[in-house]
Amino acid sequence: MFICICKGIKESDVRELGQAGVTCPKKLADALELNDKQQCCGRCIKNISKFVALATEESSCRTPQ
Repeated sequence: MFICICKGIKESDVRELGQAGVTCPKKLADALELNDKQQCCGRCIKNISKFVALATEESSCRTPQ
C-alpha cells in the first residue's frame, strides 16, 4: 500500500528500511528523500512518526543472525 503518493513510497519500502536498521526519524526522512521540498508535498514529513513506528515494528521482528 502506498503511504506517500507524491514520493511513491510504499509500506514495504519503510519495512525494508526497518529491516536494515533504519528507524531514526532523520535517517528515514533522508533515505526516503522526504526533505526534498520541490518533489514532496510535506505531508509525509509531518507523519514521520507513523513511518518510524512501521520501521521499528519491522526492525524488532527480524531474526538475529
